[in-house]
Amino acid sequence: MAKPWFYVLALLCAVSLAFSLFWLARPDSAPGAASSAAQYLLKDHGGRLALYRPGETQPLEIYEIYTHLLPRQDVESLVAGIPIQSEEQLDRLLEDFGA
Repeated sequence: MAKPWFYVLALLCAVSLAFSLFWLARPDSAPGAASSAAQYLLKDHGGRLALYRPGETQPLEIYEIYTHLLPRQDVESLVAGIPIQSEEQLDRLLEDFGA
């Protein structure tokens, strides 16, 4: 009598797991994915933190924050470019990085 409920429960667990993995692996959750609404990109420029406009090769501003002093995960994000949507977000990130 308990076997049918066991199979239903196992099926629900498998479906939940599959949905969770799909949700985590969706393309828009990639850490370095630039948003189309990004006003700026925060990137590494010769070992220092720099602010770029999307699509431009010359930085708008270079900060006195040396990227080799940051945690490895932050450096990897900066190499890919961190999209910035607002001045407030930029200020928050610069404060987090130590400006």
